[in-house]
Amino acid sequence: MKKTLLLILMSVGATVAQATDYDYPYLMLQTADGSQQALSVESLQLTFANGQLVAVNESGTQTFVLTDLSKMFFSATATAGLSKTTASESEEVEVTTVAGISLGRFASASEARKALKHGLYVFKSKSKIQKVIVK
Repeated sequence: MKKTLLLILMSVGATVAQATDYDYPYLMLQTADGSQQALSVESLQLTFANGQLVAVNESGTQTFVLTDLSKMFFSATATAGLSKTTASESEEVEVTTVAGISLGRFASASEARKALKHGLYVFKSKSKIQKVIVK
């Protein structure tokens, strides 16, 4: 009887543990210049090949040159992922609000910054997805 009760309690405990949310749902990657990028840990797969970190999750695939990275850490918020740098200035960027509302496409990140009001935005180019503060 005690063994049966113990087994039932253990199985309920295991079920509850699987149902909890992540305490730190973001993996932060920091580069040598101090910029950071947040990656959702939901379905995150990391591999290393040819001197690069390849991160795959529900947002897509992103690659990072290992020599550019200074540290990785987990974070409770993605706001630590505000970047000091943006996508290559020559790349076209799609800009959305942090709520996901599309604000359009711009010829470059600098053009987008000129056209936007002060605030927090998501810039998506062919090579990067970043949160950017426009001051």
